[in-house]
Amino acid sequence: MAKARPTEIVLLLSLMLLAYTVWSVWITVSTQSPTIDFFTFWTVPQSLSAHPAIDIYSLEGQHALAADAATRAQLPSAPDLQRRNTSAVLQLYNGRVDATGSPLFYTVIGMLSSGNYSTDQKRFLFLSLASLILCILIVSRLLALTPVEVILLLAFLLRLHQPLLADLRMGNVNQLQLLPIALFIFALARSKPLLAGSVMGVATAFKPTTILVLAFGFLVFLIDRDYRQSARMLVGSATAVLAAILFSGFYFGTSSVWFAFFHSLRNTLNGSAYSLENGNFSLSVLLFGPTSRSSTIVPVVLLSAFLWLLIASRRSDRTATVSEQDSSRIRFHSAFCVGGGGCAIMLLSSPLAWIHYYVLLLPLSLYVISPACSIGFPGFTENGWLSKVVGVALRYAPLFVFSLLFNALVGDRPKTICVGLITATFVTLALSAHQLWRQRCPVSLVAPETGSRL
Repeated sequence: MAKARPTEIVLLLSLMLLAYTVWSVWITVSTQSPTIDFFTFWTVPQSLSAHPAIDIYSLEGQHALAADAATRAQLPSAPDLQRRNTSAVLQLYNGRVDATGSPLFYTVIGMLSSGNYSTDQKRFLFLSLASLILCILIVSRLLALTPVEVILLLAFLLRLHQPLLADLRMGNVNQLQLLPIALFIFALARSKPLLAGSVMGVATAFKPTTILVLAFGFLVFLIDRDYRQSARMLVGSATAVLAAILFSGFYFGTSSVWFAFFHSLRNTLNGSAYSLENGNFSLSVLLFGPTSRSSTIVPVVLLSAFLWLLIASRRSDRTATVSEQDSSRIRFHSAFCVGGGGCAIMLLSSPLAWIHYYVLLLPLSLYVISPACSIGFPGFTENGWLSKVVGVALRYAPLFVFSLLFNALVGDRPKTICVGLITATFVTLALSAHQLWRQRCPVSLVAPETGSRL
């Protein structure tokens, strides 16, 4: 009788581990987690279906949303979780429903809703997990990870990755955002700027936090004087945004709702009013405290540094005849650093950064730990063991910080957790920037004797 090969045993055991992990997460989140964020999202289109004249972005309109939610919670058909969430949301937001999403955001939530909260919560959870898994599969395909590596990675994320678990518990949409980010990276790596712009245009209209990803993708082409590619990305993104405005305008009955949304962004971006103790793990709050105007220096410094990196590593005229293989390699690394780096800089620049926002760092984290991102430190010893140890430690340390293991180690210390999250984000961004420099570095910075980059 033939024995199963070790690889088959590992694969089967990994699949069973992942199946149990997914099932336990599903049961826990769908029956025990509050998913307050999803309830807040879900409430808006439910109230609009009965009262379409409500201005959801005004203070009066948000109080009207809360009153309607309270009325629906008293219906005999309302599940207990809906009643508990209604009470929690009204208490959290002082008797109102905090409507901060874009019109497209509420259009999508409304079209996916049946009206029954228990059904819609499970439907949203399924879509979130599906988006996460598809994102990991797309990124893993680009990084050439093996099936066992992908399975164990998913099991690790669903069991130990703290931002992901927080996103599931709260019912936020960061996992839904992961899928277009992964598609954007895939499209850029395959030299499809029209598709990349279209995908990210829709994602930005859905939730504007990804606007830096779109902007950086456009900037790379402009800085490299690849105007044809930049024009295609611009056309794709502009068409997608226009379609999103028209589509959501049809749902709301008017496209003017977007003006009210843009007007409300000033209040939404004032997230620094939340302190570390409230769970706002942002760099500006850590450095300057809540409500500080000095926080604007953070995005200015980070954006300037990234822009300098792109300009300083710009391919010169002497590299205009770069081979197709080298061009493909540069596109591959640029796609990850632009898509993932845009998310990292957004997280470090935003005045509001709940722990579940750090889910958006996943594509860049996977890129950094993958064999595709070869990071060495020849300053210690050329190809020596110390260089490899330091490289491995730096690449995997961020994943440790984002895991429940780090949380168990430091305990309930908001400042320590915040420092850890921000340091991990900085390390991930720095390693990817280092790799981007090595790939885009002009010929003048290549040592002629060995062909290696200095």
